[in-house]
Amino acid sequence: MDFGLSPQEAIDAPRSFFDGGALKLERGYTQKVVQELADLGHAVTQDIEPIGGAQAIRVLQNGVLEGASDPRKDGCALGY
Repeated sequence: MDFGLSPQEAIDAPRSFFDGGALKLERGYTQKVVQELADLGHAVTQDIEPIGGAQAIRVLQNGVLEGASDPRKDGCALGY
C-alpha cells in the first residue's frame, strides 16, 4: 500500500533479508540497486533461494475481497 502496489504486486516483488552478516537478496533486484547496497557497506548475497511465502486478502471499500498468493510456495488466499 505504501508504494501503490496491489497485494499481488507486493507479494511478487523481490525480497531481502539480513542474516549472518550478509544482506540476502532474491533474484529480481537490478544490478544498480545491488551495487548501491554494496557501496553502502553491505555484504550482499544474490540469487539465493526464495525468502518466505505470503498470502493476503484486502477488503475494498465496497466490501469486495481481493486475494493474492505467493508463487514461491504452495498456498492460496481464502476469504468469505
